[in-house]
Amino acid sequence: MTNANPKRSLNRRTMLKTGGAIITTALFTPNLIRPAQAAESILLLTWETYHDDEWIEAWGRANNTEVRAVRIGSVDELFSQPNSGAVQPDVLYIETGSLSRFKDAGLIKAIDVGQLPNAANISPNLDWKKYTEVGGEVVGVPYNWGTQPLMFDADVVTKTDSWTILWDTAYEGKVNMFDDCTITFPMIALYIGAKDPFNLTEDEFNKCADALRALRQQIRVIARGFDDATSIYAAGDAVVGYCQNVAVVTALQAKGKNFRYSLPKEGTPTWIDCAAISKQGDRPIVYKFLNDNLGLDWQSRFIKKSTNNGVLSAEAARKAGLGDDILKVTNIIDSADAAFWNKLVIFQKPENLDRRLQMWNDFKSGTL
Repeated sequence: MTNANPKRSLNRRTMLKTGGAIITTALFTPNLIRPAQAAESILLLTWETYHDDEWIEAWGRANNTEVRAVRIGSVDELFSQPNSGAVQPDVLYIETGSLSRFKDAGLIKAIDVGQLPNAANISPNLDWKKYTEVGGEVVGVPYNWGTQPLMFDADVVTKTDSWTILWDTAYEGKVNMFDDCTITFPMIALYIGAKDPFNLTEDEFNKCADALRALRQQIRVIARGFDDATSIYAAGDAVVGYCQNVAVVTALQAKGKNFRYSLPKEGTPTWIDCAAISKQGDRPIVYKFLNDNLGLDWQSRFIKKSTNNGVLSAEAARKAGLGDDILKVTNIIDSADAAFWNKLVIFQKPENLDRRLQMWNDFKSGTL
């Protein structure tokens, strides 16, 4: 197994060109709480498709603020960059299971949700407050959510409802995984039948180690982000795998590839990516940016162009001008059904991340 050569530019994958940006005058009303000539800056540590340069540049011009985006390829990288001092972001986009890790490391602080009136646009189907409190404080507000399902080339693989297919020797050398321990390990835990994939027993850890050893021979290349995964599947180097984001599937479909995804019966890991602020990010202009990001105009454009779920309900998304042709590509309509959520396992704090990271690194190096 080898690592795909990562693209170290800002782009990690090709985005779907599903439509133009929806930009309204109201969205970009200049910030009136600062002196007119007082230039400010905001640094984002974010993901591809979340904040296109043209969007943040337009917002910045309207608000006399320089907004820059550093885009990362994994949760592990998201933590290591600010923790090492390589970057000093004002805003970080963190999945719920990692919020306590970032808070404990002093990388983020409590958010004053009262300064984000557009948080009212977050779908009631997204029970986010349950997962964003650390020590009694809200430290993140959702920007996007999504599933990490099983994806496959439907011309080669019959649709399956189990993670076991990744270990099927019929697909040896044709399975793809991505290099992110934090959001990959829970799938391994679900596969081995762990009672709680975020609180493993010693026996369950041993079973995970066995599963990883067996999985290694199935994988020829491990992906580094969305771009790499899309390229690997498009080239035919993989036909089935663990999907980092369903937008990879829609990107392949846009290339004419017959890829599909399914939610395995063992459960599908599900993330809620939240905007979190650092100490230096605790400023009015940052709150204004976050609030505008939760507006109907910004969210509808984000959903339309990226095919991500954003945070809107189907009702709000339709109100914002999105048709069912767009919504059906996402999980937004599905999310209104309680039965849909029963298939999902939302990321939570793991019992021993260091141990998981060590096992994952040993898996990649072949020393497990």
